[in-house]
Amino acid sequence: MVKISKRGALASALLMATALSTAHAADMTQERALKADSEPQNWILHAQNFEGHRFSRLKEINVDNAKNLKLAYTVALGGFQSGGRYAFGNLEGTPIVEDGMLYVTDGWGSVYAIDGKAGVRHSRVVWKMDPGTDRAWAGDVACCGVNNRGVALWKDKIVSIGLDGRIFLISKATGELIWERKVGEPAIGETITAAPLVVHDIAVTGAAGGEFGIRGWYDATDLNTGKQAWRTFTIPGKGEPGNETWKDGKDRWMHGGASAWVTPTYDYQLDMIYAGVGNAGPDYDPDFRPGDNKWAASVIAMNAKDGKIKWGFQYTPNDPYDYDEISEHPIVRTKVNGQDRTVVTHAGRNGFYYALDAANGSFIAGKQYVDKLNWTTGLDPKTGKPLEYDPNKDVQTYVKGSAPSRANPKTMVKCPTTTGGKNWEPTAYNPELNLMYIPSAEGCNTLELQVQADFVDQGGTVKPRDRFTGGSGKAEGKLKGSIKAVDPISGENKISLALEYPNWAGLLATAGNLIVTGHPDGEFSVYDAKNLKEVFNYSTGCGINAPPVSYSVGGKQYIAVLIGSLQKAAILADSPELKNTATCSMLYVFSL
Repeated sequence: MVKISKRGALASALLMATALSTAHAADMTQERALKADSEPQNWILHAQNFEGHRFSRLKEINVDNAKNLKLAYTVALGGFQSGGRYAFGNLEGTPIVEDGMLYVTDGWGSVYAIDGKAGVRHSRVVWKMDPGTDRAWAGDVACCGVNNRGVALWKDKIVSIGLDGRIFLISKATGELIWERKVGEPAIGETITAAPLVVHDIAVTGAAGGEFGIRGWYDATDLNTGKQAWRTFTIPGKGEPGNETWKDGKDRWMHGGASAWVTPTYDYQLDMIYAGVGNAGPDYDPDFRPGDNKWAASVIAMNAKDGKIKWGFQYTPNDPYDYDEISEHPIVRTKVNGQDRTVVTHAGRNGFYYALDAANGSFIAGKQYVDKLNWTTGLDPKTGKPLEYDPNKDVQTYVKGSAPSRANPKTMVKCPTTTGGKNWEPTAYNPELNLMYIPSAEGCNTLELQVQADFVDQGGTVKPRDRFTGGSGKAEGKLKGSIKAVDPISGENKISLALEYPNWAGLLATAGNLIVTGHPDGEFSVYDAKNLKEVFNYSTGCGINAPPVSYSVGGKQYIAVLIGSLQKAAILADSPELKNTATCSMLYVFSL
């Protein structure tokens, strides 16, 4: 159903008339998006290009002069409003930058157009669109915070999402709402946090809520009409390939989790979308959901035009650890054994780095990238499955004692920690150095089941919106962080940097041989990409959970990042020095 807002009715009448018209030269089209690398002055796609590289070709700021960076300006944003069990929205968004205008979001989904042109002296916020998110309704069901990871461009419009399950089309010039469509339903645990992926005039996003008994999906909205183009469930239904891997006999696949909350990547040559899929539900009780539980803890390759799944690769079958794999799947075109290959890569939450053939999902290589990993002894070199995986077993145990079960509800110390490995925070790929940079957490934890005779399914009308994890985890020792630079195909570690805290912000790579990121204690850091030595640091005073971008105006290069969020509970628990760190909601922009 398409709903026109009252305030946007006039703009809607005018702008809907142009929705089907020929795009202007500077409008965002599929053709322009495919050539995003040729616009280094802009950052027009979520991860800079469809391949997900997060690599800026700008090099005015480089390893030799980065020490001279200064704060160019800041902009205060909103998002402090409370909702449900959360006090305010977090900032995890990637700014979109076009011709000096920055389009950013706060955690509650308000969109801001910010004038980033040099010499601006007046207020930089040109317009703000507040979608009026039902904060108590959506916030209370959100698994892990109030988050919004950004917007997308389409023609002369902005595409954005709301936590309460809506997608919006907005005028780029004025911020007027043209139409909105209800995509997800918070009443049954579905929320939306991922920035949309726009291809072929459709906007693709997915449903978060894997801890609340949902059945995950990716959904496409036709931007010309505001109606659904297709929907692909991440858990196959009756009669579909993969449904037989839910062997409980009670149709628990209908509430099996497998959520989707990070923007996919896209290969134009194969016209396929590569999308990560979250954990099965309940997270820690594999006895409740025997079988491999496809396509939880997987990547799926979908045809962009109709959403049909072409192939899938499951990283951790019957995952008992909450090692969901929703995060990005960068695409690398290179030679493998002398042959040209298009490769889908992934730094897994389970602690392994993977390289898969983009056309068919066949396993190419996999290698441990975290410092400690003990839930399996390795990967099968032919299949990429954990060595202990037994296709004849309905419930996988992997290394004895590492997975909880009804018989043994407490685990040994398991590495990596449940949060990863790498969580949602994005990698960055430098094609000039041919290195993939991975931000991660280093640490271990234990798991404990909440053993009951049986669980009640949490979806539908039974107990909607109730948390559905089946247990909990406890960190063992202080969590640390790292940045690893690895070979993009073999996963071989080339450079390592130890961090005081886990990285929750993600990375930016630049042609100036720089790696840029922020930290939970508010430090903003720039590193030499060739050795990961710090060359610049700035204390922002607020924790950073968002990835930086780079752009230029009038030939002058800038680096922008959203600043401010409450630190993750896992960090606060063993880092008491951060307990008094206040939140903020700011855009910081740096330049020479």
